[in-house]
This record gives sequence, structure tokens and C-alpha cells, in this order.
Amino acid sequence: MKKLSAIVMPVISDMKESHIKQQLLAYFPLQEEKFSIIENTFQALTAVKQDPETLRSFFHSWSQTNNSAVTVAGLSNRITMMVHENQEVLSEHDLFKSVASLNRIVDEDLAVVGQILHSILFYRMATNISGDDTWLSHRYLCTEAKEFKAWKDKNSLRNKDIMIGLLTTLVHEIYTHGEVEFILPLFENWLKTNSDLSEQDTQLSLAWIAVHCGPTEKNHFFHAVDAVYSFAKATGLSVEDYDLQEIITTYLTLKAEVMSTLNHQLVRSGAMMQ
Repeated sequence: MKKLSAIVMPVISDMKESHIKQQLLAYFPLQEEKFSIIENTFQALTAVKQDPETLRSFFHSWSQTNNSAVTVAGLSNRITMMVHENQEVLSEHDLFKSVASLNRIVDEDLAVVGQILHSILFYRMATNISGDDTWLSHRYLCTEAKEFKAWKDKNSLRNKDIMIGLLTTLVHEIYTHGEVEFILPLFENWLKTNSDLSEQDTQLSLAWIAVHCGPTEKNHFFHAVDAVYSFAKATGLSVEDYDLQEIITTYLTLKAEVMSTLNHQLVRSGAMMQ
């Protein structure tokens, strides 16, 4: 099966030439070690039938690394606050183009497009697979997942430079495209061979992953790119002044730390079941 980088890099390569493209091409290939940790964790999860407690820990902590609708909406809110506070910009039109692009990222999440909130799809998946919804309890949140979410929210919602939040969103969207495409066949085989779910419940449980595959997350990434350049045009900021290395490295380092912890839990659980 394709590796994460083999899913992500072709999308980046297909971008129009830009500073962002060159930054992504330079720094994503340096993250193979982190990609391998993430890949190994999903492969370990889906290799065998897992006990409910392990699944609850996995789904709660994993959810904190892929739930971005609130932070994207928060970024949009921060940008419109600039208008509300009468902050001077070069082009209010381009400022709102940036907002419009951000809003297109969360259309599906918020059921503006489609019939159901994506949070409900994730709830259904985690609850069906783990057996009940006690996975929602904060006792299943590992420290590393809490740290990942805190860093991402700080970049998007509290960093004084809104551009940092926009670039963080861009990195998140292209990574997430790779993750969902990578895990869909793993989860499909896992649920068919190592769960007691009916065929209908299996399909319902896979819906959260499936709806993010294909063009969905890829389009979200390009909306994030558009948001960056529209915001730069509106404010006079130069995208070329920003180096993505720290954002890419920190994002994938923290993500890999979460997955490494979850992998250790999977190993311990497997040893106890033997």
C-alpha cells in the first residue's frame, strides 16, 4: 500500500509554482521518520481485534489531532474581527476572499454541504468500533494529544500573526489528506475481518474516513492555499517572508508523539491479551 508521503507529495507537486510549493517540497520529505511512526501505529491498530479500553484511548486522543473545524472557524472569526475593529487593510475584498476560502474548508464538517455533521460521523465510528461512547471521557486523553491540540490552537487562535494560523491550517489539510487516504483500506479490512459489526454498521463506521477521501481534503488544502494568498494581498504581507519548516516539523513531531504513545498502548494491550 502507498506510504503517507507517496499520497501527499504528488498533490504538492501538482501545485502551481509558488513559495509555498517550494517550502512544502523542501520540508515534507524530511519527515519520513515521523510518517513511519504514524503509519506503524495505524497498521498495529488494524492488525488484530483490540480490547475496548485500548480503542477508547485511541479514538479520544486521535480525535484531538484531526478535529480542526473549530480552529478554522476561529481563524475566520479573527479575520472578520479586523473589519469589526476598523483595522486598516489594503483590500477588504481580498480579506473576505480569505474568509470565504476558510469557510469552504468547513462546509462538510458543519453540514452546510451534505446532510450530517462530521462530528457525528466520527462519534458513530468511534462508538461502533469501541462498543460504547465512554471513549468521550477525558480520562482517555493522553498528554501528547493534549499538547498537540494546545500547540495547534495556539498557532491558529492566539498567535498575534494570523498568517501563522493560516499556514498551520494549510499544513494540517495536506497532511490530513494523506492520513485518510492511507487509513481507509486498513480500516475497511480491519472491520471486515476483526469486528462483529454488520455490513451496514461497518459502512456507517467507515463514513467519517470515506467522506474525507478523494477530492475532499485535497480541495480543503487548496482552499487553505487560497486563504493564505488572499490574506497576504489584503494586508500587504509577503508570503515569501514565511518559512514553513518550523510549522511542518513541529506539526509532524507532535503528531508522531501522539501516535507513538498510542502504539505503545496497543503493544501493552496485546501483551496482556496473550
